[in-house]
Amino acid sequence: MKKGGVESILGDLARRLALLVVVGTGGLGLLSGGEGPKLPSQAGAERQTEMDLPGDFNKYFGQRVNQFRDSERRVAKLDMDADLSYDGVIDGSDPADGGAFEQTPPGLVIGTGELSRFLVRVNPYRIDFEGSAVLTLEVAAINRDAVSGRFDSFDQEVAATGRIRVWKNADCKELLLDSADPQKRFVEWVADHRAYPANLPSIYPRFFYVEGVKASPKHKGDLRVLVTISHRVEGESREAAYGRWVSASTSAKDSGSPSDAGYKQSLVKSFRTSFDHILVTVSDLPHEKVFVNNNAQGHWIVVADRPR
Repeated sequence: MKKGGVESILGDLARRLALLVVVGTGGLGLLSGGEGPKLPSQAGAERQTEMDLPGDFNKYFGQRVNQFRDSERRVAKLDMDADLSYDGVIDGSDPADGGAFEQTPPGLVIGTGELSRFLVRVNPYRIDFEGSAVLTLEVAAINRDAVSGRFDSFDQEVAATGRIRVWKNADCKELLLDSADPQKRFVEWVADHRAYPANLPSIYPRFFYVEGVKASPKHKGDLRVLVTISHRVEGESREAAYGRWVSASTSAKDSGSPSDAGYKQSLVKSFRTSFDHILVTVSDLPHEKVFVNNNAQGHWIVVADRPR
């Protein structure tokens, strides 16, 4: 083959390769000199914050109770699910009803004036302990304009995010939580070691209902429902238990290992907190649903259809 022919072929291959690079990177504006197509992170994808990560607690309750994991010292396994597939069924084996869908915006989309049923499953692991196993339910707002996910003030938080209320039952007679009320940000149920685990159904709620009240004005997934189950030694207050966990977590973090002597001394009779959370977006209109059972289980309810 002549030298000119080889150069022609190589030049053609180089041009094809350059075109593939440009197309594969979304254009990047290299061909036209413009901005080019936006990447997913630029095209409306919500910023992940520290409050999207497991183990992170809102400042109105506590934060970062777990800096490490010890699966052998959990007092219980905990799971919270909702109908994220919008088919009228909550199926723990359905990937669309849990996992990353719970923790990635928009999370569960609830219309204003609509109730969505959440299920809570507690599977006891340990019965050889003294004290109480405390189930806590918390609602928090997330600032997606900040990496920390936190707002500078509660007033700013309420103004910049949607609003939800959490009810014990579908009749909306017993209010558990309200994201716009600082006095209604968390609620807890306590089972001491004499009742746990035999009487859990009579102490812990198996389900609750989340109501969309005000649409999320700016970001998707700007609200979070968090459930935890933790061990509290007998006679200890919630604030003292929180302080003990923070002290132990800080000691373990500083030492780089949970086997630190401070950890052993402070947590020798304690168990790791289990947790689960679901992000929520409130929209003006309900999300489109395709019920496979005509909503027979009542996972979705219009508030106007229930007496208040």
